[in-house]
Amino acid sequence: MEKALLLYILVFCWHFSYALFTVEAPQSLYTVEHGNNVTMECTFPVDGQLKFADLSVSWEKKDELRKQVYVLHKGKEDFQNQHSDFKGRIKLWKENLNLGQSLLQITDVKLRDAGFYRCIIGYEGADYKTISLKVKAPYRTITQRVVSTRDNEWKLTCRSEGYPRAKVIWQNRGYEDVTGKANTTYEIGNDQLYHVTSTLTIKSRVDEIFYCIFWNEELQENTSAILHVAVVFPEDSNDGVLWTESRRFVGTILILTACFGSVLLFMLCIRKARANKDNRTPMASSSIAKLSKDNDCRDGSFEDEELKYIQIEKT
Repeated sequence: MEKALLLYILVFCWHFSYALFTVEAPQSLYTVEHGNNVTMECTFPVDGQLKFADLSVSWEKKDELRKQVYVLHKGKEDFQNQHSDFKGRIKLWKENLNLGQSLLQITDVKLRDAGFYRCIIGYEGADYKTISLKVKAPYRTITQRVVSTRDNEWKLTCRSEGYPRAKVIWQNRGYEDVTGKANTTYEIGNDQLYHVTSTLTIKSRVDEIFYCIFWNEELQENTSAILHVAVVFPEDSNDGVLWTESRRFVGTILILTACFGSVLLFMLCIRKARANKDNRTPMASSSIAKLSKDNDCRDGSFEDEELKYIQIEKT
């Protein structure tokens, strides 16, 4: 505490003669998303090689009570009076001090980290700059659930978390506002995030589509989810199961019948082809037999004519 007080006295003594030593803040406002990391920067003049033994760096957060974030005194880090909010989450990039850069990194940023920070540098003079840190927590992920109760009643639920408090809007397929039928509850967790749960109760006997929209007015952002009410069964759930199974069974029978019919038709075609082949063979044999008979007839007639001729010669 005494070291910080001495550094303050040094800063105020030199603040009005800042022409020789001035601390700058390249960026006065940082915006970071909850759970991410942020690195804030202030700069100071360094002529030649930096003398660590002469350098003092202090970062503090200006709340109702001043919170010590980081202290480097005469080239040595001092975590003795570091506030518990920042323990294990702070790092100063000491290798950049040679370049006149004081880079302070805060990991896993919390909502409580938002506010004003003061970067104080003492080195051949003293000065400070104030930097603002803004933390946002959009409602990125929406968990949804659709449950059928009774009498074709449906409960549609959307859950999400973020900051600040969001308004939940419900719309149907035609983008008509049905928020009046919903019940929305808010809880604040240990992480200071709002845990929002909204449930819409409706009655429907047909397929429907609904939208739940988380509207973050402060950040001017909205996140939406689509919930589908799928009415699968015509009556009650038991009849629906039987009807579904019967339809599958009928489909299976039709497929088997088609396969069996194709095989039967193929066998009939083969049998018919064989029958035609057998019929052609006897016909050919009978034709040959008939031809032989005709030849025999012709031969017999010829012999009769020859015998008749011999008798005439004898006469």
